[in-house]
Amino acid sequence: MMNVFVTGATGFLGTVLIKRLAGKGHTVYTLIRNRERAEDWLDGLPKKTQEAVRFVEGDVMKPLAGLQESQIDALKGTIDTVIHSAAYLSFDASERERVLESNFEGTKGLLDAAERLGVRQFLHVSTAYTLGMDDVGVETLYETKGREFVNAYEESKCHAEHEVLSRQDRFCVAILRPAIIVGDSETGEADSTFGLYGVMRAVELMKRHSEKDRTKAADASTIVVSDEDETHLVPVDYVADLIVGAVTESENGLIYHVTNPNPPTNGMIMKAIQKGFEFPELTWVPFEAADRLSRLEQKMNEPLAVFEPYLNRTIAFSHDNTDRLLKRMNHPPLNMDSAMLERIVRGYRKRHVNAEEV
Repeated sequence: MMNVFVTGATGFLGTVLIKRLAGKGHTVYTLIRNRERAEDWLDGLPKKTQEAVRFVEGDVMKPLAGLQESQIDALKGTIDTVIHSAAYLSFDASERERVLESNFEGTKGLLDAAERLGVRQFLHVSTAYTLGMDDVGVETLYETKGREFVNAYEESKCHAEHEVLSRQDRFCVAILRPAIIVGDSETGEADSTFGLYGVMRAVELMKRHSEKDRTKAADASTIVVSDEDETHLVPVDYVADLIVGAVTESENGLIYHVTNPNPPTNGMIMKAIQKGFEFPELTWVPFEAADRLSRLEQKMNEPLAVFEPYLNRTIAFSHDNTDRLLKRMNHPPLNMDSAMLERIVRGYRKRHVNAEEV
């Protein structure tokens, strides 16, 4: 069993990751900024997970992840692996500096702390979209100079990847690049507002409007999304499994695409949403046809504009490294069918219906 230091533990992916690590018998040191909030989060987890967690107060926005010399001395030689899953996710251009500072400078600071702690391994959770505007993703580093990124988040993660791999002579490093993370493959449970959940939120608003005035349902029932393009959705439990597997099975200096080997088309996804929301009036049109929408539909689709680069193109990701990792883990590849998509939609619906009732 190992002592694993995790950032981003209280987030959507981090919470599932912590449960998986505890289930494997590892002791988990979680970096926290606010003890009261962290204790509230921990209280909601299974007893076995609670017993495995140790809090370490710090802040990835500060040098050495905010760790004091006394903390470093106490933990030195104790931590086997660092898993860096914390990130500041924003597509807002006005937050560019904060995104770069958190995701790039924060990673550098954590790497420095890992060196001081004498860890054996550093696993970095990045994103599959460090490829920028390319349509083919490879399991190697992308050049940062001259690359057109969709947003600062992608750019910050690409720079961070270069920094991580520059340390591979000091400890074992590996990079995991998840695509668009969605709910649990079996329960559909999720705690996210990005990607697919932004689309479902828009559909939810459309359905409410349609139910209020059935005579105007046709004015609020169209989502802008390309029908034939494929979107790399990956269930959160699958992502967590690969990260945990990488603790013992990854190879130094390699990059792993945590993507979907058979990604669903947007048409498949929208049909699952149509069915899950019991909203037969729901239709979808490609981005070039957005001008045909009613004013109300245009307004409801506005928040989805930031997702256009991810929903309006098909990307082919290589996954040779990941295939080898899965084989060593004895873990099957992802098989996302219509039934799984429907479970993910039901998970969203269940969560939001329950929230409204409370």
